[in-house]
Amino acid sequence: MRFWKATPGTDRIDVLGLDKSGRRRIAVLASVRLLVVLAVLLGGYFVVPVEGFKADNPTAAWVGLSIVILVFLAVLVLEARIVVAARVPQVRAVAAAVESVMLFICLFALLHLSLSTTDPASFSEPLDRMGALYFSVSTLATVGFGDISPATQLTRAVVTVQMLAGLGVLVLIGKVTFYAARQGMTRNP
Repeated sequence: MRFWKATPGTDRIDVLGLDKSGRRRIAVLASVRLLVVLAVLLGGYFVVPVEGFKADNPTAAWVGLSIVILVFLAVLVLEARIVVAARVPQVRAVAAAVESVMLFICLFALLHLSLSTTDPASFSEPLDRMGALYFSVSTLATVGFGDISPATQLTRAVVTVQMLAGLGVLVLIGKVTFYAARQGMTRNP
């Protein structure tokens, strides 16, 4: 039994054309999917092995930072493609935005954890996984409570890159995902 009506000439679902139960069902399904993706992402963050950088030079950290940025951009492109192909692109765009922000936070948290593992004096206190996640979130949110701070030139540089990237990443995620949703709504099957 279908609880939605496809937009004429496409297989896309017009959320505004749904009745209340149809909108509720789509919202519940999207929420459950989002929670599962976030649980997998956070679960992966807490179990992926993290070692410090083996070299005594900062090149390893910059390579790590480059990998973080490339992985993030690759996932953002993949998310945009998924949004365009989604049956309900508007709803998928919101989920993609949340997932992308969480990925950005987790990737930088892993980088901060690696820096702290390499040199516990990199931050004002040694970071564990929760501490690195907390620091990454407070940096992105521009809250910066002051309880954890970068202590070396290298970590200050990496955190500066995160702060600058964080300013643009929210706009970038919004633009890419919602542009993809508009494309998905106008695209024929």
